[in-house]
Amino acid sequence: MYEEYLEKLKEEGIIRNRKEGTIQTYTANVNKFLNWANKNPEELTLDDCRNYIWDLRVNCKFSTQHCNGVNSALKFFFRYVLRKSWDQDIVPRMINDIVLPRAITLEEVKQLIDSATLIRNKAIIALLYSSGLRVSELCRLEFGDIYFSTNQVHIRGSKNHQDHWTILSETAKELLTEYWRSYPVKRQYVFVKSKGKGDRERLNTSGVQIMLRKVTASAGVEGKVTPHTLRHSFATHMVEQGECMEYIQAMMGHRDPASTHKYVHVANKSLMGIKSPLDAPAKKKRGRKKKNG
Repeated sequence: MYEEYLEKLKEEGIIRNRKEGTIQTYTANVNKFLNWANKNPEELTLDDCRNYIWDLRVNCKFSTQHCNGVNSALKFFFRYVLRKSWDQDIVPRMINDIVLPRAITLEEVKQLIDSATLIRNKAIIALLYSSGLRVSELCRLEFGDIYFSTNQVHIRGSKNHQDHWTILSETAKELLTEYWRSYPVKRQYVFVKSKGKGDRERLNTSGVQIMLRKVTASAGVEGKVTPHTLRHSFATHMVEQGECMEYIQAMMGHRDPASTHKYVHVANKSLMGIKSPLDAPAKKKRGRKKKNG
């Protein structure tokens, strides 16, 4: 019903060099909005946008982050597809509720790796954690991006439209080598779907998420574990080890240092040697020495 408008949205995203994931998210959010409004797109108003976001927040209980993501998608749609002006006083962005990322322990990471049955999945979990990769970065990895001799991974065209380097652990390297030997077929991408016909198809982000959900259940790890949980855990554990924040920022591919510094709040302070002043040893009182005579 709205295919023409959604195709135009994708075209406008591509011509502005928006990331593939951003275009997909915008398209999904706008499609839901159009179905909710149930009217000719040319007749849509800013009040429709405002009422839709209100409905998402108040009635559907979506997070402020999600609502702001919808706001960005609708703004893009109005400006570049409908060619209508946008007024943030009518459709304001929300002040985000800051929720600290969840990190799991190193023991739980090892449980996940051990519980995965396929060597490919073991390598995926190890690489997501030990290199701090985004799931989209992992899915786009090519063998030429992994430098086994120097234990480095080259991340090209990341979320922030910039390349960066991160580390490759010995454990991940061993699992990657075993994975390659289990399926030594020439292919463009490192991680491909388990079974397929013809050329091997690149593993997509949803496939990784589904796999990790199943492995988490079989491993008995409590709570929801996503690919981003493993990335958060990498950064948190690096902070706990006392690694330089600038190095962590570079490996995570963050532009803004504040994105890295949030892991200081998540880190286990006792592991960092930080103690409460209440636990500080009492100072001995110094008294004046009595004079003889």
